[in-house]
Amino acid sequence: MTTAADRRGTRRGFTLIELLVVMALIAGLAAIAMVVAPSAINKDRTASAVSQIQGALQIARARAVRDGLPRGVRFIWNGRDQVTEYQYIEVAPMLVPNPGGPLGVTPYAANAAPYVEFSYTAAAGPVTTRTCQIVGLNATHQAQVFAGGTLYLPTLGTWHRITAASAPSAAMTVTLDAYPDQQLGAETRWRTYHFGLNGGPRTLLGEPTLPLPTNTCVDLSLSQPPGGGGADYDILFTPSGLLTGGSTQGRGQVFLWVRDPNKPANFQQGGEQLVVSIKAKTGGIGAAPVDWGGDPFILAKRSLSGQ
Repeated sequence: MTTAADRRGTRRGFTLIELLVVMALIAGLAAIAMVVAPSAINKDRTASAVSQIQGALQIARARAVRDGLPRGVRFIWNGRDQVTEYQYIEVAPMLVPNPGGPLGVTPYAANAAPYVEFSYTAAAGPVTTRTCQIVGLNATHQAQVFAGGTLYLPTLGTWHRITAASAPSAAMTVTLDAYPDQQLGAETRWRTYHFGLNGGPRTLLGEPTLPLPTNTCVDLSLSQPPGGGGADYDILFTPSGLLTGGSTQGRGQVFLWVRDPNKPANFQQGGEQLVVSIKAKTGGIGAAPVDWGGDPFILAKRSLSGQ
């Protein structure tokens, strides 16, 4: 005879069907996790790379303001356009040719002081030719004018990367990455005795090469302006916190495309991809996802609004 206590102590076990259902649910959840987890890990890894790049750029910008000289970050070309390492860089101390005396005491021209002169030729409105000459340098200073150097014009507040220079002489013609059209306005000839010359960017003494997180890169071929092709990619900030003209190549922003180098370059098939953006006129730094529409940088541009 079964008592009430015996009935309370009994417990019904799982049937085989119930056990199979539970196992199927566990297997299904495991399969979903296997699909979702790598995507989440990739997203976190790419976001970590973006944060690291933003931090490096902010440090370089702060150093430029503190030191009063251009400072920046160099993304090191490693044989592929997908760079995975960077270094902090600087520009050598500025060479300021002696103008021969303060303005108002002895005219600069009377001292044969060195000067920079811009000449613009216009035909029916638009400018057709732009010429920049550096005149009056001695032989020692002439050797400091070379491709890769920087010309600083404090009167205009602009920095210009020298992309080509004529042979050393008393009147050297240089080609610049960008000309001060906006600052000069309608001028067709402009001369200044106030200028400085910097050598090309170089690695900061004692600074190590820093890696990006594993399986992340800055894709120079997809970035704007594009880079690669055997050359390092330099981002330089001026002492006022703005980007130098050489960094922007005449554009208003720089966009660094961050992605997994092991996945397809086509961003619609290449997993999580983000863009680090830098505004030339202010030095503002932002980040945004790649947009899948016609302009992949549209969200990155919006991230700079107000900066």
